[in-house]
Formats: sequence, C-alpha cells, structure tokens
Amino acid sequence: MSQLAMTSMATKYSPLSFPVFFLILLLILLATISSRDQAIKAHDFSSIREVTVHDIQLAFKQNQLTSRKLVEFYLNEISRLNPDLKGVLEVNPDALYQADKADLERNSKAPGSLSPLHGIPILVKDNIATKDKLKTTAGSYALLDSVVPRDAGVVTKLREAGAIILGKATLSEWSHYRSNNAPSGWNARLGQGKNPYTMGDPCGSSSGSAISVAANMAAVSIGTETNGSILCPSSMNLVVGIKPTVGLTSRAGVIPISQRQDSVGPICRTVADAVYVLDAIVGIDVNDNATIESSRFIPKGGYAQFLKADGLRGKRLGIVRDPFYNFSNDTIESQTVEQHLNTLRQQGASLVDNLKIANVFRMYSCEQTALATEFKICINEYLKELEASPIRSLADVIAFNKKNSDLERLDYGQDLFIEAEATNGIGNAEKAVLEKLSELTREGFVELMTKNKLDAIVTPKSSVSTILAIGGFPGVIVPAGFDSNSVPFGLCFGGLQGSEPKLIEIAYGFEQATKIRKPPKFEPHFRFFSSLLLILLSILPSGSHSVTGHSFSIEEASVHDIQLAFKRNQLTSRQLVEFYLKQIKRFNPILKGVIEVNPEALYLADKADSERKAKTHAGTLSGLHGIPILIKDNIATKDKLNTTAGSYALLGSVVPRDAGVVSKLRKAGAIIIGKASLSEWSQFRSFNVSSWSARGGQGRNPYVLSADPCGSSSGSAISVAANLVTVSLGTETDGSIICPSNSNSVVGIKPTIGLTSRAGVIPVSPRQDTVGPICRTVSDAVYVLDEIVGQDQNDIATIEASKYIPRGGYKQFLKVNGLKGKRLGIVRKPFFNFDNDTLLKKIFKQHLDTLRQEGAILADNVEIANIDLILSSYSEYTALLIELKWSLNKYLKELVASPVRTLADAIAFNNKFSDLEKIKKYGQNIFLESQATNGSAGNKEKAALLDMAWLTRDGIVKSMKEYNLDALVTPGLGASDVSITTVLAIGGFPGISVPAGYDSKGVPIGICFGGLKGSEPKLIEIAYGFEKTTKIRKPPSFKP
Repeated sequence: MSQLAMTSMATKYSPLSFPVFFLILLLILLATISSRDQAIKAHDFSSIREVTVHDIQLAFKQNQLTSRKLVEFYLNEISRLNPDLKGVLEVNPDALYQADKADLERNSKAPGSLSPLHGIPILVKDNIATKDKLKTTAGSYALLDSVVPRDAGVVTKLREAGAIILGKATLSEWSHYRSNNAPSGWNARLGQGKNPYTMGDPCGSSSGSAISVAANMAAVSIGTETNGSILCPSSMNLVVGIKPTVGLTSRAGVIPISQRQDSVGPICRTVADAVYVLDAIVGIDVNDNATIESSRFIPKGGYAQFLKADGLRGKRLGIVRDPFYNFSNDTIESQTVEQHLNTLRQQGASLVDNLKIANVFRMYSCEQTALATEFKICINEYLKELEASPIRSLADVIAFNKKNSDLERLDYGQDLFIEAEATNGIGNAEKAVLEKLSELTREGFVELMTKNKLDAIVTPKSSVSTILAIGGFPGVIVPAGFDSNSVPFGLCFGGLQGSEPKLIEIAYGFEQATKIRKPPKFEPHFRFFSSLLLILLSILPSGSHSVTGHSFSIEEASVHDIQLAFKRNQLTSRQLVEFYLKQIKRFNPILKGVIEVNPEALYLADKADSERKAKTHAGTLSGLHGIPILIKDNIATKDKLNTTAGSYALLGSVVPRDAGVVSKLRKAGAIIIGKASLSEWSQFRSFNVSSWSARGGQGRNPYVLSADPCGSSSGSAISVAANLVTVSLGTETDGSIICPSNSNSVVGIKPTIGLTSRAGVIPVSPRQDTVGPICRTVSDAVYVLDEIVGQDQNDIATIEASKYIPRGGYKQFLKVNGLKGKRLGIVRKPFFNFDNDTLLKKIFKQHLDTLRQEGAILADNVEIANIDLILSSYSEYTALLIELKWSLNKYLKELVASPVRTLADAIAFNNKFSDLEKIKKYGQNIFLESQATNGSAGNKEKAALLDMAWLTRDGIVKSMKEYNLDALVTPGLGASDVSITTVLAIGGFPGISVPAGYDSKGVPIGICFGGLKGSEPKLIEIAYGFEKTTKIRKPPSFKP
C-alpha cells in the first residue's frame, strides 16, 4: 500500500494522480480504522468503548482481554483525543508494567480472590498524591517540583485492590480555589479542558476525571469535591458521580481546601462502576481522623449489594422546586425533568412535592467566610509536610504566581488566594460563622429530611451541591438528558450522612429504568486524517514541517538553525518540544525508538523560553539551551523518568542522582525530552538480542523497516534519524554508538574513555564504557560533546582524561577544510571486504578519492598487527564477563530503591517473569556466564587484560605512529562483515561515524574515522570536512 502511494505521488501530477492519491489515502484511513477495531474483535470482545467494570472482569475471566490490551487501548485513546479535550494531565510511565503485573497475578490467583478493580485502569485527579513517577500539582507549575511523602489514602486502597493508576486527570487549577475569574476546567499546566459533548464548559473542578471517562479515555476515575466539584462535571459530561459523606473516604494526601467539606469520590460511566470504586476506597485511614467516625456508616458486605434494579420501590423522595428547578424557560430541560419525576413514581417511589428548605440563601453567604480561613490553615499544613517543594506556604504560592505571571495566566487573578492569605486562623468571628452553618443545616436540610421522612431529595443538575457540601452530606448524580443547547445534565439524589446505601438503590434504579447515557459524538476525524497525510508526506521526497505563522521548518533543523530561529523569534522551545512530541506519537508506535516521554518536557520548554527572554545577551546561553535531547535508558535521570536498561527488573528502581552527563546537560539548559530505547542491558544479557528490550519492544530502522537498526544505542539513533528529537545521547562498550549511527545515517561520536563521565550509567565495563552524542550532523554532535565533557568527582577516569579537552572546546575544530593535510590510514584488510558488492566498492572508492581531493594524504593498505586475534574478541569477552558482574553489582547496591540488588537477582527476576522478559526466545547466556565468574580478576582474567594491552600497543598504536597518522579510515559496521569498533573499544580510543551512503536495498552505511586517545580535535576536523564535501545524509524513507 505505501509503495503504491509513493508511486502515485511520484507521477508529475497527471490528471489522475491527485485523485488517485486521495483514494489511496482514504483506503489507508479505512484500513487503519478497521485494523484498530479488529485488534479488539480478534479477542471476541466486541468493543472496549463504554464497557463496564463487570464487562471487563468477565472478559478477563474468559481470556478475551488482558489488562495490557486494556491499558494500550486507553493510551491510544488519550493520544488521539486528549490534545483536543485536555482531560489527562499526565500518563503514568509505569502503566503498562502495572498491567503486565496484573495479568500475571490474575493467572496465578484463584478465581474470585481478586477485587473487582483488579487490573482496571483508573485516572486520579491531580490533587490526589501518588508516590510514583507522576506529579501531584493541582494543575499549577508552583508544585511541579514537589515530592509527596506517600500515596494518598485512597490511592493506597486502590493499589491494594489491584487497580492500575493510568495517570493524572486535569482539573480547575487549585480545585477552582485560586480565583473566581478563572474558567472552569482550566489549569496552567495543560490549559482549558473541553466537554466532549459540546467542546465547551466541562465544569470543575474535577473536570478531567469526568471528561476522560465520558470520552472513554479511562475505565473509571476519582475526583474530589468541596462544593460541586464531583457533581457538576459529572452532570455536564453525562457520567455518574458519587460525592460521599465527608470522612467516608480518606482525604489524607489530597491537596486540601476544607477538612470540613472535602471529600473524594468516583466519577464513572455507570452507577455500578462508581460503586465498585467506592467499595475499594472507603474505610479507616490513620492519617485522616474523620474516617474513624464515618466508618460506622460503611455497611457490612459493602455497597455493591445495593445495586438493585427495583431500588426505587418504596422510597420517599423530596422535590424542592425553589430554587433548584429554575430552568430559565428551557422547555426541553423542564419537560425532561418532569418525565423523570413520572418515571420515579412509576418505579414505585413516593414523591413529596413543593418542599422548602429553610434559610437556604443564608447558607450560601456564610460558606465562603469559613472556606477562606480553612483553606489557609489546610494548605499551609499540606505544603509543610511535603518531602520537597519550591513553595511551603500560601504566601509562597501567591509570590510564585506573581513572579511567573505569564506562565500562570495571572490575568485570571488569584483573588481567593489573597482573601484566604488575609485571614488569621479560626477566631471568634469564624467560630460564629461555623456555628451558624451548623445551625442552618440542622434547621434546614436535616429538618426537611427528618420531618418528611425522606430517603433523598431529587434535584436537576448539581444545584443542591452547596447544601450537601456544608453539611458533609452525600449525593449521587446520574445522566438525565440534554438541554435545548445539547448540553448534558444529570439528576441528583442527595441524603443525610451515611445514606449512601439508599442513594445507590435510588440512583441505580433510576439509571436502569432510563438508560440515558450515550457516548459523545466528538471524534477528531480531521486530526486523524491529517496525521495520516503527514505520515504519507514524510515518506515522500518533499514535504516540510513549519512552525505556524513562520517560515522556519523544524524537520532536519540543526542546533545552529534552531538557535538562530530562537534569536529571530521564529521559534520557541515549547513549539519545538510540541513538534517532537507529535512526531513521537505518530512514528514511535512503529519505530519504537523512544521508551518514555518526560512528563516535564513542556514545563522545561516554557522555563527555557522564559530564561531566554530574561537574558539580555543571547550569547550568555549555551548552544544547547532550550534544545530537546533524548537520553539512552541506561543513563540515570533523577526525575519522573525511569532508568531501566530496557528491563522490567529495574522498573521500580530509584536512582540516587542524575548521571554526570545529565547534570551537565541540565546546566547547559538542554531539555530532557525522554528516554531512548536500547538493546536490553546494553545488549549484554544475551547474544540473541539486537535493538530489542522487554520494555521498549523491537526497534526498527526508519530507512528500511526490516533492516537491523543495530544496538545497543538503537533508540538514540532511530529517533534522531526519524526527526523525533533534535539530538541524543548513547553509550558504547564496543560498537554501541558507532554501529547504530552507521545503520541509521546519523553521526555518532564515541569519545576517549573518561572524556565524558560514566557515573550514573548502568555499566558493562568501566574500562571500556563511554558516553557520546548521536545526532544528524557533525556540528550537532560537537555541540553536545562540548557540554558533556569534563571532570566528575564520581568518575575518577574523567580526571585523567580531562587533559585531552582543548581550551575553547571542540566547536573551533568544525572546519570545512578540515581534511587538508591530514594523514589517513586505509586499513583494507579486513575492513574493506565487500565480497561481490560492487555498489559498496564504488561508494568507498569515490569517498577515498574525495578525501584525496580535499587535501588528505592517504596511506593505503595499512595493517594492524594481530588484527585477527583482536577481532576474535576472546580476551575482550573474558574481561567483560567479570567486569560486568562486579560493576553491575556495585551500581545496583547504590540505588536508593530497587527490586534487584545483584546480577543474581536480575537473573532470578528474568526466570520468574520469563514471558515478560522473553527468556525462551532471547535467553540470558551472557548474564549466566558473568554470574559464574568469581567477581574478581584471577589469573585468566589478568592474562586477558595483559593480552589486550599488548594487542593495542603492538597493533593500532604502533601502526598510527609508524605511518604518522592522524586517523584510520574504515567502512562502518554493516558495510563489511567486520568493524574497527573492537580495536577502538579495547584501547579506549575515540571514533566518529559519518553517513557515507546507502546499499542496494536502501540501508544506510557509514564511514568511521578512528584515532588515538585525545585525538577528537583532529577527528572532528576530518569528519566535518568529509560531511560538508559529501552531504550524504537524507531523511528516512520508511521502506518495508
């Protein structure tokens, strides 16, 4: 299909070519939609959309569905819909791991022993703490760097129930208690949430929780309410919301407003789903005293027993028309509600009409006085208990917003914050207000309910929320229909404290009798269609991706181009990051070059843009400032990203600090956009693994999808080649930068050992490991190299190697005439062995001629003594086995937390989770051989080290000196059967791979320039000179 599309576009727009192209595009669109549906139907499970918890559990039981497939479905829906709806603030990077864990548990546990929420993905509102990779910020940048001390009480219960924390839901910032002027559903971190039915107001503050379940971006969710924040968004997004009795669910770990009114409850598509969630989250929590008192309301056997289709029979329901039934001449809404009242009667309920609540309006005027005082007390206490936070008081938050007024949209104001900050605790005036609220509640709602012997009152929408909020009373809202403007609304059932059982019976009976809910018609057809169009255009020779309103094209842009665009106000870091995030969403499901995206990437971009504006001289910022960079997943980042070497064994690990090179990148102002995939454990678990990891899957070469992208830094090379990022970092023990750079038509620099710090890198061998850049151009690689070289107290090798760093850095060696006068050794045997491949012979003959024409002096047929012994790798492999064991054990022991602490633990983990880690297919033979060593250098190992030292001295060192060479020139790995990488690896020598061409199938090949320790300046001159003369690199073709 893609070949046909390319052929039709290649025609010079004949009369038929344009219609044919769009016919093909339509076929692809239909095939894509069909394949997405078939992926579900293949399991005989008709559709995941709109399924209930009960449906899902039944599908689990009948082996029609797994938690992994369920999570993958919701992640895909989030990817499709969330850019428009903005219901999900962050996705949990551990979600798929938790899904796999749930699937394993389900297979090993006895039927019926797991809770109804086991394996079910749930979204948690972003004011509810999770002690994991997710932030807890109430939607504000002020809390972005905060660290919570523990999971919130309700999250602990959800984890105990086996639920999968899918991510954080958006909300009205600070639960809509920053300002009266801020739009409902808006927060600084993601922007304005949209109602999926109207694309208008979703209501708040639990807007994202309601939006997401309504639009099928999650199975279930939880929100919080102080006054209306569950009931209102549930009403307007046609979902079910339960606001529990205050204290029935723990508020510990929830960013508070008022301990007197705050409550946590479910927001779901059905009453049954909401009850399943409620059952899981109620109960005593030692960190919230209110749960002790309210635990008396929890019925023995839970709440699911009250899901009765005839739940309305015999119930007495109060109708308080004034002021709750004010429909403002909306006859459709009025008629709909009256029909529902008739339905309640028909289902056996007794309705007591035209009731009045005494002093109802006086309650409204008193509430804000109490909340302002309570908020200041509660929020200050919450902030002080955080393990880390840039703010520690409400006053700090106010100051942060003023300092970052653009970021936090201070044009919306912070009047509620300022009003609360002006209070001075609970004094006599405040006590009087609280007593008055209690009195009004007793004489109003409580008297109404008891005097008329009501089980509940019935009101349209969430209009009764203030009455329920002030008294700490529960309410359940159920979809009821649409008004004249097609805006959804619900019917709310409210009762006294602890009346949840009756409310559930009533709500479930009403739901089953009416069955109002239907999914939103919103579907981003244009977005989906345009994504396909962009993918097709990216496959074709022409096509660019420009920033809206500017002529600047990001695709293939160099670091220098980007910095110039920053300077000319043609581009911002946010626009750059947004572009790459879209590229990752479009291409990564196939290429699998990115293992995780940094949830802080856009915040870091905004920070870079602010810093750029604040600096008076552009020259004060580094070349990498505001530039997104992808980090290989064996390089530690102390942030929300995992560092796992692609293995599930390290998924729960916590690194003590940023890797040395990451610290330098952060100081340079680079944006860590995410982690690149890799060959698992840097291809040192098994000989049978190339570019595959359990977490990331199989990486693919973007030029020829069936070709090997090479490893172990496969993802770093794939991603820059396919324009998923500007620049990247890889690591090399033997060939892991040079090989993937060669195979993906990018530039890779393997530095001299110790020139860049290895501290914080999951090791194979401290003797051979190195960290280096993988980029699209030599200059980009040099920009990165300049920022990551230098001493690091956590890696003593950097002290010795720092003598090689030239004063003024490496950019000074980016010379177009860099080949002039260079003496280059051509090692034909065994590296130029092309067999009968005449194309490769021709390509490299042309390149050698080019080197001569550009002024280089070529010493041909240079030989490296004992090259066959070096390439046999016997001595190298013997040494690496023992070095892996002791260096990896040391790394694992230094982690703050980790499921595995030794190589033996990693082996045991793989055996225990053999399906997850694909042990039968790929094995772990290198791990086993390494574990069999005694962990210290014996006679055999010492002999191997001496042998390598001798082979290096008598080989490459002797040849370089004998011929007075600046560098050796060889084809990259893949152009011939063997590579010079082992020669460079065992000596700790540098090398640079530059794109050199493409073989007969379109697979890239590279040319490698290698030298002695510290020869990077000359290698850069040579590589840059060659690149500028040949200009080989072109964007990928995505051939099959």
